[in-house]
Amino acid sequence: MVLIPDKVLKLIKQQQILIVGTTSKGICNISPRTSFRLDEDGAVYWLELFRHKTFRNLQKNAWCTIAVFDKKRLVGYQLKGKASLVSDRKIKSQIKLEIIDRLTRLHKQRILRQSKGPDVIKFVPQIVFSLNPNELSDSALMISADIKSFRASDLRW
Repeated sequence: MVLIPDKVLKLIKQQQILIVGTTSKGICNISPRTSFRLDEDGAVYWLELFRHKTFRNLQKNAWCTIAVFDKKRLVGYQLKGKASLVSDRKIKSQIKLEIIDRLTRLHKQRILRQSKGPDVIKFVPQIVFSLNPNELSDSALMISADIKSFRASDLRW
């Protein structure tokens, strides 16, 4: 896992929305997430409310991308890593409550109406790229020392 650079964390906190990208059988899927939490160790947790394409794709392929951007300033970042379902009940409950606590009343009502509570997904970043037009986007800002992460980054030297 890589630590998310401060400028990326700051942008995530400012924008309050993540775009999660997944794939299955070569078909891409993106989905916005507003119900998330940044962990001190660099992980990103989000609530999986509907168990649709993103959820199904992650069950088949743990590699995914999170993008965050500021359209006014034309800056953004892409984090590539692996996501997994949080199965430990105590941890899942704690994270779920922390995320729900920060949501607006409308979001809370929508989540609490679910017959089955939301799942919690943990994303562990392995690679961080800039999406800024004036920066080299083929070079990672941060990359895990893990050889699988390096191969997955598809870097060009």
